[in-house]
Amino acid sequence: MRKIILILMLFVLTVCLAQASTFHGDDQRTGNFTASVEVLPSLNWTAELTGLVDSSPVYYNGHIYVTNWYGWGTWQPGLYSLNATTGAVEWKNDSITGASSVAVFGDKLVVGSLSGTLYYVNITSGKIVKSVKLESSPSWWGIASSPLVYNGSVYVTTFSNGTLWKLDADGNVLWHYTSGGEITPYSSPSAYNGLIFFAGNESGKHVLIAINESGDIQWKFPVDGKITNSPSVGDGKVFIATKSKLYAINFDESEAWNVSFNGTISTAAIAYGNIYIGSSDGKLYCFDSNTGNKKWEFDAGGKIDSSPAVANGVVYFATNTPHGTLYAVNAFTGELLWYYRLTPPSGSYYNIMSSPFIANNRLFIGADSGYVYCFKSGVVEVNVTLYPGKYTERAGTGSYEVNSTSALAALHYASLGGISDGAEIGFNYSINDSSYTQDGSLNVSAIMGLQNDGLKWRYWVNDVSPAVSPNKYELSNGDTIYYIFGTDTPPNAQIMLKINAKVMPAGVNAITVSNGARGGNITSWVNVTSTTSGWFVIVVSGTNDNGEAIAGISTVRLNANEETRVPVLIHVPQLAETGTYTLYAGVYRFEDYPNNPLVISSPVSSEVS
Repeated sequence: MRKIILILMLFVLTVCLAQASTFHGDDQRTGNFTASVEVLPSLNWTAELTGLVDSSPVYYNGHIYVTNWYGWGTWQPGLYSLNATTGAVEWKNDSITGASSVAVFGDKLVVGSLSGTLYYVNITSGKIVKSVKLESSPSWWGIASSPLVYNGSVYVTTFSNGTLWKLDADGNVLWHYTSGGEITPYSSPSAYNGLIFFAGNESGKHVLIAINESGDIQWKFPVDGKITNSPSVGDGKVFIATKSKLYAINFDESEAWNVSFNGTISTAAIAYGNIYIGSSDGKLYCFDSNTGNKKWEFDAGGKIDSSPAVANGVVYFATNTPHGTLYAVNAFTGELLWYYRLTPPSGSYYNIMSSPFIANNRLFIGADSGYVYCFKSGVVEVNVTLYPGKYTERAGTGSYEVNSTSALAALHYASLGGISDGAEIGFNYSINDSSYTQDGSLNVSAIMGLQNDGLKWRYWVNDVSPAVSPNKYELSNGDTIYYIFGTDTPPNAQIMLKINAKVMPAGVNAITVSNGARGGNITSWVNVTSTTSGWFVIVVSGTNDNGEAIAGISTVRLNANEETRVPVLIHVPQLAETGTYTLYAGVYRFEDYPNNPLVISSPVSSEVS
């Protein structure tokens, strides 16, 4: 009988752990999630909350719980419950706002707010059950710390005086410990084996504090500056960062290792014997959790405040930059798998401070666009514009010249940043050249890290499965190319890259211009390609800020898909205004000139003296 009871208890414990719903996934803040597939930049849904969604969404029992705060223009503050399948708003409590992530506590949510109040909220209705004022000096942040539910109690820190609070299920304060000085507003406590770990500041001496559930200090570990993130616990250690170091601390208070590091609020994820953490120098780092040796680094091109999430061999994180970008990289090599970059309108900044939360093979994250985003494995759709010419494709140790209007070129240029609705999507892919010496074929072996598994990548164009390899198939304007992983066919494929191709009849690959003087000339060179052979007119023209124009013209015969460098001489009149002229190159079919330009280049500048 005891054995049966023990098995039932273990089963219940396993279910509870699987349902652990708090910032960074669990009590230890490991950021280690479960997924059976790789999440792709396939947008399942978006939910507009307005404002800035800098808290991290938390999933529980088919729902997403998330707060927002200060935002662009008019905004609707609140704690939101969203349907995790559709993104529909189920309820909103507009009395609660901030950057704190919720912790699920039975039939309640526990969350901090801008006012410095900790709220207990009914999980079904969104109504406030209990409010407790904990932060006496809320400033800009209030309680931005994310509460921790551990062994039937709630733990949360307040930043102004470095205090850890313990409360019961009804919101009664059981005890608190005040270190005295200010700590990072976003730092949250973590727990393991009966100990709570949190950042402290004792008269300017910054420490990591380990305290037991009775409120007795077990030890304090001094660090070189303010702890910037939340402690994460795993592999027998506690990991924390400051602005200049990353520390690994053993449970007996001894230091395991430290390395020079530019810390942010990014909390380390722990998986596969490694830790993964973002930095202010724009790189995601992977360190051996036992030795501190760096295994790899990935340059994301901007500050990383987002705390990485790891699942199924992939690390997901985002950048706190005006064009906030969600990245997926290989957890073992640091190789880019894909990115999803937000494209804000002029004057807006779509930074991402929020951290990914992964559940049910979906990824949830907020952004300064005011939206929560849900991604899944599925169909990724992008638009690309192709210009005639050639590019170099690399496979293994070989390099191959490929037409820039082929089906393979569509994949290549989409990988560099294909346009999606409100975003830019880029990804990694690899080519198999084993058949090239036999028949000149280049075939796709992996896209976004997906390969093997008994499946392979095939491609379709519109409703046809071509009999030639993608490097040999020439596209027409308006073609849709499907790269499919598996045996399905479009539009029913479960995993598919859909590329809508606009094929331009001509292209300007480069334009250079000299400076000029009154009564003289400006020499320009235009690198031109065309999908067809024939005679073309090349015009280089433009104006200054006052609208005064200069222009030059040339004619040339082009061969299909071959790049030709064409000189165009621009005469500068004796009475022309001096200063800067903005010039463009236009390409026309000879018989259409001066109407219907095939393509117009990006602008270049020339100085007239």
